[in-house]
Amino acid sequence: MMGGYGFGMMGYGLLGWFINLLVIGIVVYYSVKLALKNNKE
Repeated sequence: MMGGYGFGMMGYGLLGWFINLLVIGIVVYYSVKLALKNNKE
């Protein structure tokens, strides 16, 4: 279980896991996008 975030994700189960995955995906996507943009300059 991925607890310790302070969101109370335990009650959401699969929905909470999906939201977690989505947030991580967005963060990774923007990090990569920013890194590639900085490398081109």
